[in-house]
Amino acid sequence: MSVSSGERTIADEEPLETFAIVVMGPTGTGKSTFINLLTESGLLVGNELESCTDSVHFSSPFTVDGKQVILMDTPGFDDTKTTDSDVLKMIAASLSLCRGNHLKLAGVIYMHRIVDNRMGGISSRNFRMFRQLCGDSSLSKVVIVTTMWDQIDMTLGEAREAELMTKTIFFEPAVTRGAHMARHDNTHASAASIIRSVLTRCHEQKPLQIQEELENGVDISATKAGQELNQDIKERSSRYKDDLRVVMEEMQDAIRLRDEESRRELAQERERLEMMIRRLEQESANLASGYAEILGRLEARVQSSTRSVSLQALSTATPPVVAAAETESNAILEGKIAAAFPVFGFWGRVAVMLAPFSLSWK
Repeated sequence: MSVSSGERTIADEEPLETFAIVVMGPTGTGKSTFINLLTESGLLVGNELESCTDSVHFSSPFTVDGKQVILMDTPGFDDTKTTDSDVLKMIAASLSLCRGNHLKLAGVIYMHRIVDNRMGGISSRNFRMFRQLCGDSSLSKVVIVTTMWDQIDMTLGEAREAELMTKTIFFEPAVTRGAHMARHDNTHASAASIIRSVLTRCHEQKPLQIQEELENGVDISATKAGQELNQDIKERSSRYKDDLRVVMEEMQDAIRLRDEESRRELAQERERLEMMIRRLEQESANLASGYAEILGRLEARVQSSTRSVSLQALSTATPPVVAAAETESNAILEGKIAAAFPVFGFWGRVAVMLAPFSLSWK
């Protein structure tokens, strides 16, 4: 059995079926590192404080036991640069591409750090969104991967793994409905083994819940994932409003006591809370808009990739129309990423074309 990559001729080539595997999870769980181990795609690697994946990125295609595979690196629903509503639209549009176009969704990998001594609010929110994206009927296509086993005592790691698998507040509901669990110790061998475990179920015709909903014409804001996100936004906004009321009362006390220093500090906190409330309200309003545009532009890219093109022609082609706010530095980076993608069959051409586009999803 082998995991390898290799260049194929693109001229007059019969489209080759490619299996897509989506890699999801909170920021800092090792998604980009995992993909780089397998593909040498050169994706930026962040840390647990700041995300380096602020859009969906496609890896270079590679083969596993004769199957051509491409990995999709997604931002978490705790991204430091992108709103949750934009993250949802990006992921949903990319998943919609896996319903045809010679690209089949083989499965989904969800990553969680085994070094975390508890599953906090951010991790829980990410997994709730993940469950609503997948739906219960397609959980057999999911592999929950615990990462960073090379950074923890084995006995402690095994105890945490057992807790994650058996408690209803963690992964037990997903595991009992067909999801599998696997360990990743940051080696190529364990990464390849995880990919093989996903591919064993790649021929199951079970779309993810959000794929089915969007295919049936459901607006993204009305999907289960969209409803979950809106509910989460409302709850966070309500907490900020409660905090704001407390701050306003304390400001009145500071004014009455002529405590100017406290008044200034509270005024800054009031401004911060008001800004967060406005941002959440705007995010909720924007959830229903923009998805069709993102999907349309992606589909146009895929359609154009069916022509016989050369890498040289791609490098001299007129750049695509992108958001007006795109900066010159982004354009330079996009060109480097596009040039870095090797061309492998049908989806190799798509990967080259999508590389610059992914940076424009803001």
